[in-house]
Amino acid sequence: MELFASLISTAVEVSKDVNFSSLSKGNFSNQSLGLYELAPWNSSQVDTRVAQGAGHAISPAISLLLPMVYTLICVSGVLANALVISIVLTSKQKHISDLYILNLGIADLLFLVGMPFIIHQLIQEKGWVFGEFLCRAVTAIDLNNQFTSVVIVTVLCIDRYIAVVYSATASQIRTVRCTSVINASAWVCSLLLSTPAMLYSKVHRENSTEICLIELPVPQSIYWYTLYQSALAFIIPVLIITILYSLTLHHLSKVMKKVQKKSSTRSRKVTRMALAIIITFLICWTPFHVVQLVNLTATPSRTFYYLNQFSICLSYAHSCVNPILIIFFTEFFKEKLSNSRYCRFLLAWQKPKSSCGGPDQLSPETSPESANTALPCRRRPMGIPIQSSTVITTGVSSLEESSTL
Repeated sequence: MELFASLISTAVEVSKDVNFSSLSKGNFSNQSLGLYELAPWNSSQVDTRVAQGAGHAISPAISLLLPMVYTLICVSGVLANALVISIVLTSKQKHISDLYILNLGIADLLFLVGMPFIIHQLIQEKGWVFGEFLCRAVTAIDLNNQFTSVVIVTVLCIDRYIAVVYSATASQIRTVRCTSVINASAWVCSLLLSTPAMLYSKVHRENSTEICLIELPVPQSIYWYTLYQSALAFIIPVLIITILYSLTLHHLSKVMKKVQKKSSTRSRKVTRMALAIIITFLICWTPFHVVQLVNLTATPSRTFYYLNQFSICLSYAHSCVNPILIIFFTEFFKEKLSNSRYCRFLLAWQKPKSSCGGPDQLSPETSPESANTALPCRRRPMGIPIQSSTVITTGVSSLEESSTL
């Protein structure tokens, strides 16, 4: 509460230094001062005109590169999240954490739906051509799933903390019914948090160009709305994630001192996964929110346009990186990936090392005829052997589950 009060106080002080009379409703709408954070496609037309109006021509290389980068993020993100969703849905045995991962994959997948609209805005100069309804619909989808993705990542950290630190009573709380209610609540809360932007999203016409943007009634609202957005979608989640993962890792470090040294490998995996999640979240979202806050007082320029586009790329890339972290830091998903018919081409380049009978390795007692009926050995995904999971009996019920996200 003290931090939130401090942020509000800072916003008040900043707002005192700004001449709001210069931000008329028309000026405010045309420049989309900071509000394209919730509808990123606004910036493709608005910021380009601002930069060009200030005497800065946008580099043709950048105009060509941005659609390519957005397309790469969109395609790879959709494929990765679809893979995670399919693995969870086709798995016969699901853990509690898998339900969170499923909803996270759906949220990230839907969050990437808005990217084709960004790409369309970047490669043509006619502005928004999809009408008022799609303007509101795409804004709603983008905002709702942006919040949902962040909320589920935060809830997932809370779940990991309870499963590891309070393992004795965790089974009473971590039930399928409770998890389903939490996930449903995350979607509903995200919808409520994104309601203000949905109400004020509209198609703004300037000369012969139409722009889909979020137009608040008064210029002063932008400061409070930017603070509202940054606090709920970034600052508070980062604090929760950092604190809970720190406590979880501290608990695991104490537990590992009481168990066999060979089990420290699992602890290192948990540590790497936790750090990867926190660092990735910070890398992908910090520039975005910093740019929005700086934009409250800075004059838009070509440099600002580049920084804004870069921060938007990173924010969408987070939905692409999430499933990759889930797959390669979780043994369950790694094993499913190695056996998936969709991804066997990733392992085709690697010669499998056999530990059982086969055509490449024949024991003296094995005849060539019987070699054809020998069971094939399982390949090692990306050079990492898949070992049967071991449950370490300690103060926690199982460190196996703590190795999942």
